[in-house]
Amino acid sequence: MPPKAKCTKEQIVSTAFDMVRASGMSVLTARNLAKELGTSTAPIFTLFNTVEEIQNEVKDRANALYAEYIRKGLSQTLAFKGAGMKYIEFAKDEPELFKLLFLSENAETQITHFLPYYDAHAPEILETVEKSFSADKERAKKIYNHMSVYAFGFASLFAQKIYMFTLEDISLMMTEVFNALESGEKL
Repeated sequence: MPPKAKCTKEQIVSTAFDMVRASGMSVLTARNLAKELGTSTAPIFTLFNTVEEIQNEVKDRANALYAEYIRKGLSQTLAFKGAGMKYIEFAKDEPELFKLLFLSENAETQITHFLPYYDAHAPEILETVEKSFSADKERAKKIYNHMSVYAFGFASLFAQKIYMFTLEDISLMMTEVFNALESGEKL
């Protein structure tokens, strides 16, 4: 019979999440995790077969936290703008988690033609564009694609801790670009 674990799965994943949240996925090794837990690596591998399993749990938690931001954005009066601003705020508040989810190489995230489809919330966000602005699917995709690239740029600046703009500045800039796109102006 395997030895009884000195740590619970929850403790291991929570500690791993906190490590990644603070310093990025590269710090998540069995040795670093064990040190943080104050134990050897044996208890970790009693509950997990590989560090990759723990990394997947951390990524799931990061996605869940990101989903909370998007839900808050979608609940705003201007849901599409709210979602975009919360995406940027996520990058500002959680730079390492943003990098994990949106700036790391990932075979699952092969973007082929329409940028926002890497985001699990894309269908819901796209629907808000269609409904809120009476846009057909193709027009909504075009607006969403442009705004996503713009939001991604701002979010990446925050994730890299390059604070060139305030959230208020960004909100105004996003509105200006959206209004131009929505009215059909060429930028």
